[in-house]
This record gives sequence, C-alpha cells and structure tokens, in this order.
Amino acid sequence: MWKPQVMKRHMKTSYALVLMIILSIQPLYAISLKPENNPLLHKSPRKNIYHIGVNFGPAFYFGDLKNNFKNAPFYYNFGAQVNAERDIFNATRLCINFFGGSILGEEETEALRFNFKTTILAPQIGLSFNILHWANRERLRERFTMNLNLGIEAVFFSVAGDLKNAAGETYYYWDDGSIRNMPETYFNHDEARIIQRDYKYETDYSHLDLDNVGKIPHISYGIPVGMSFDVKFKNGIFVRAGATYHYTFTDYLDNITVNSIGNRKGNSAPDSFIYTYAGIYYTIPIVGRQSDCGTKKMNTSRITRKKHKFKK
Repeated sequence: MWKPQVMKRHMKTSYALVLMIILSIQPLYAISLKPENNPLLHKSPRKNIYHIGVNFGPAFYFGDLKNNFKNAPFYYNFGAQVNAERDIFNATRLCINFFGGSILGEEETEALRFNFKTTILAPQIGLSFNILHWANRERLRERFTMNLNLGIEAVFFSVAGDLKNAAGETYYYWDDGSIRNMPETYFNHDEARIIQRDYKYETDYSHLDLDNVGKIPHISYGIPVGMSFDVKFKNGIFVRAGATYHYTFTDYLDNITVNSIGNRKGNSAPDSFIYTYAGIYYTIPIVGRQSDCGTKKMNTSRITRKKHKFKK
C-alpha cells in the first residue's frame, strides 16, 4: 500500500491539477465568445448551469489475468466519484470528476497462481453530450437526458497482493487444490497444514521487484469514455446511472507485463477497467439580478435634467 507521505504528495498533485483547471475554465470560455455574448463584457440574466453530484459502484479490471476471483469481498472492487459540471452549450457540459476506488484481479490455474488489488485515484476533465437534446418530444427532454462522456485523466495507482495470512504464513498452492503453509514436497506432505486466505493484500508489489525491472511506475494517464442516463425530479434533483470505460496507458495495473518472468509473462496491451455506478445529483439554483418588482430599472436621467432646467 502507499506510504502516507507518498499518498499525501499524490493528493496534493491531484488537488493542484483540479484547482488550475477550475480557475482556467471561465476565462478561457469567455475569451472564445463573441463580444455581444461575452459574460465579462455584457450583463445577462444568469441560469442554473452548475451541477454537482456523487456516485458509487463496482469497478472491473481487464488485463492479463483471467479474473476468476470468487471469494474476495465484493466491496474490494468498489469505487466512488465526485462530479462538478457546468453547461457551456445547449447540449454540452464541461465536467470535472474525481474517481477513487480499487480493482481486483486473480488467477488460480495450473499455469499461474497470482492475485492483486490496485488502489486508484484519478482526477478527470472532459465533456458530456446530451443525446436527447435533439429529441422531438419536449416532455422527454425535460424529464430525461442520455449523456455521451469523453475526457482525459491522470491515474495514480498502487498494486498490492495477498501472499500471507494474518499469522505471517506464506501461501503455497498444492496440486490437490489446497493452500498450505509449506511448499509441496515429499517430506512436507505430513507436516504441512491447510490454511485459508484472508484477502488482506498486505504485500506491496513495488517493494518485491518480481521481474527485476527496478522501480515500477505508479502514475499514468487514461481516457475515460462512457454513457449515462439521468432522470430529473423537482427542486433540481436528478439521479444518474451509467458506466465508464477507463483506457489507461500503463501495463502495470496488475503488475504483470510483457517483461514479466516465467509463467507471469503477460502481453503488451495496456490494462483497463470499467466503472459502473449510480448516484444522486443537484442543480445549483442561481437567480438573476432583478428589482423587487421583477422589472427593469427605468432611465430617469432626462427627467432629472428637466427638473434642473425648471428651477433655473
């Protein structure tokens, strides 16, 4: 697992990246507009264009392992994501998301016995396109949205394995399908005890250097692509369900690469994962500036000048 100082440094980097993106959104967008539509040059009534939300769900790994884990707790491959969105066009939103979660992989075959759990933190920025904006039925557009999402992300990750139980005994997989505390030899047949996995993933693979490659990278980039479906309710609340496929530019999410040694040797394709989720969102109400009566202020400059002339 990550050391506290490493985790703290990665979190600071993520927050700094998200903060710079947020601060640059409005100026860059305003510069791209025509003068008559530029909010920095022309005052216009404000709309409810900001949305925030949170979602939860499982994440599934795709890589070199067959992923045949059966007994691992379901919440070990779980994730959460915080979203902040801003309408920039009628059917387009700018989205800033922060995903955090873990993925599991495991293979127990005659050729390979290997497992891992990878913790992932991924700040993202992207665009969301509402496909139903062009639907013919107005009621359908008012109640539902179907979004196509595309973006880029930084991926911070740490890979660990479950190689020992709570007593510190190493797992040895025997041909009869059992897990024991000693290697399978003729002399250990009577002394070896059957033990059970605890699924704690206590061993940091980056400290083992199983493939003699030196320091393993823990930072990469990715392209999240997904679809989501929104159902709108009153008071600005809406619920969302969807799935996002995270294509990463690293082959180290499972600690098995084309450079791995022996039966751990994998392919050269990058690792990826899919995050399925459901969550609740809220549209922040923003009221335009108006007078107490809800009408525009009158121009009284001419009336004031006439009063001054009359006094003279």
